[in-house]
Amino acid sequence: MLNLMVDMGSPDVSTHIVSGIGGDLHDGSWRWTGRSASLRLLATQTSGLKYCADFSLWDTAMLQTGPVTLTFLVNGKILDRIRYTTPGAKHFEKPVPAGWLSAAADTVLSAEIDKVYVAPLDGAQFGFILSRMGFLPE
Repeated sequence: MLNLMVDMGSPDVSTHIVSGIGGDLHDGSWRWTGRSASLRLLATQTSGLKYCADFSLWDTAMLQTGPVTLTFLVNGKILDRIRYTTPGAKHFEKPVPAGWLSAAADTVLSAEIDKVYVAPLDGAQFGFILSRMGFLPE
């Protein structure tokens, strides 16, 4: 059974990161993102896959930003947009149209948050907490 999930604590995670994912690993399992986080994966099949992501929305950030909307993209195409009104652990999964994938080239999976948290002391910006992202079979 195909499982192309990239765990943020995986030793080879850097080979999958395209952009927007912090280098520091926290608690051995998650990393901060910026406004947008992107990973690359080679899908060995082009049908029967769903885009999955496990992430968290920080309660302190949501006090500043209010509700946020995450947009989930496959090779730049919008797969879904979801508005979140509460902090905490979240799970996203949705089937990917077969025509959006190629077994001959990497697929770029992205998640973008509409509002980032801006740290009051240094102005650093944080999006969401990413634990894993990738493909699972339908």
